[in-house]
Amino acid sequence: MIKNDINYIKTIFKSLKKSLKNLFIYNKKCKIYTTKKILVVGGYGYGNVGDEAQCNATLKLLKQRYKNFQIINLTPNIEYSMFQHPEFIHDFASRVLFFNQNRIADGFDLDNSLIKKIIFLTKSCLILLNAYLARADLPLFGINSRIAKMLYELKECNLLYFCGGGFLTGRTLSRLWDGILLCRLCHIFQTPVVMSGQTIGIWGNKFNQLYAKYGFKYVDLITVRDNDFSLNDLKKIGLYGENYFQTHDDALHCEKSNDKQINENHYLTINFHYWGMNDSEKSLYIDKINKIITYLLNNTDYKLVFIPMHFTDKYSFDDYIQKYPNERFKCFEYDYDFRKIRRVIADSEMCITMKHHPIIFAMGEKIPTLSLTFSDYYLHKNVGALKQYGQEKFSIKLESNSYYNDAIELLSEIINNQEMIKENIDNNIKLLDKQKEKFLSKVDEILHKN
Repeated sequence: MIKNDINYIKTIFKSLKKSLKNLFIYNKKCKIYTTKKILVVGGYGYGNVGDEAQCNATLKLLKQRYKNFQIINLTPNIEYSMFQHPEFIHDFASRVLFFNQNRIADGFDLDNSLIKKIIFLTKSCLILLNAYLARADLPLFGINSRIAKMLYELKECNLLYFCGGGFLTGRTLSRLWDGILLCRLCHIFQTPVVMSGQTIGIWGNKFNQLYAKYGFKYVDLITVRDNDFSLNDLKKIGLYGENYFQTHDDALHCEKSNDKQINENHYLTINFHYWGMNDSEKSLYIDKINKIITYLLNNTDYKLVFIPMHFTDKYSFDDYIQKYPNERFKCFEYDYDFRKIRRVIADSEMCITMKHHPIIFAMGEKIPTLSLTFSDYYLHKNVGALKQYGQEKFSIKLESNSYYNDAIELLSEIINNQEMIKENIDNNIKLLDKQKEKFLSKVDEILHKN
């Protein structure tokens, strides 16, 4: 660990030496004159189906509602985002420009290194100092032209819009800290910031709580995609009031493919994956999930379609099918297209999932859903999402000793009460749509003032 940290510091110094060749960067050389502009940031750009659905729905909504504004999507992977969302403008996200994510001297991957965290925060302070210089139209110091360009983008834009997602949490630390930095920079420039449909919180420790308050207390508007958990975590850092409320996930009304994807008329969709698990946990949860699947195979005539939301999900599917092969299983081929996955779920009878966005796709299509959780992170995201649609009872904790009996009871209820469940989901969607319009009306007011 020490040797790796020393090598990391050496790489950082080499990078700083290169950037200091242009020690002073005068702001007039970097300043970009544009018309009205909204910058969009989020957790997308990594091949995650749900994140891309959120991104696409957000960009289309903003483009339609704010026709006189230039909408710019900030992404860690411009080529990928251009392929996924070709009708929009894309530029690099702060995690790339500020911290060289996935490049030489990557300062974004904090893992468990205290030194990397200290360097991340130190560099954040340098960037904040330059923001004050940029605000005063003074020369910038100790940063490269890419960072300077980002600062002036934030200074000149009319709004920074955080697309929905679960990336501002203690479990996604580097993204949380990056988001905090962006919010503070916008405060320096007096640029309004809004957050749409977030899972936020799970701070993990007192420092993250204090740091989150430092960054988020000046955000103009924060909406969350659950009724309780995120709002409670915001209250822990003193953030509550009329500008903190729940809306639906940004992907609820995303597009779906017009073409049927599965040549079956009577099937269930299922997703589970390995994120956050060690090897012993992987084997344990595969066996637990198999007990639930075996019950379905023995008591229904459904076929099961495994739906990957990220290419890594296929690892868990392959392990399961190899261990428990069955002719009633089918694995949908992953190709990054959220529209196809949504159509697969829309044509199914029921969805069983460990991930969050199959719940959202299913709710948008009024498909009964059973959530599987194995940590506070999944409980926060999944049960929080289900509760918005009056479906919170349909979740089981795989860690619980009663998980199997709970699953049988809930699956039986879903199978026998599908129409009532669909009606309940539909009624709650209408209420959440009103909340979304409330959020957008407040955004209208912010942009009008700005």
